[in-house]
Amino acid sequence: MATLTKTYKSQLAPLSVPRKTSISFRSPLPRRCMVISVGLILAGMGVVGLMVLELLPVTFLVAFAGFALTAAGGICTLIFCGEI
Repeated sequence: MATLTKTYKSQLAPLSVPRKTSISFRSPLPRRCMVISVGLILAGMGVVGLMVLELLPVTFLVAFAGFALTAAGGICTLIFCGEI
């Protein structure tokens, strides 16, 4: 018996045409609240990074400040994005 070979014709994918939506971009800059949130996260990670590089003393207070900045930035990001 001969095996049956199927052939497939390739088809072009339908092109998507962008539609004009009701969302208008007024400014290419991000929202101020998001910049503050991300800034808090980066500041907290920077404090921890400086402690790792031994440019800041490794104390409980400094470590807690880095954790608090990162946690506050993460919570603010969730709130400002509308997740909470």
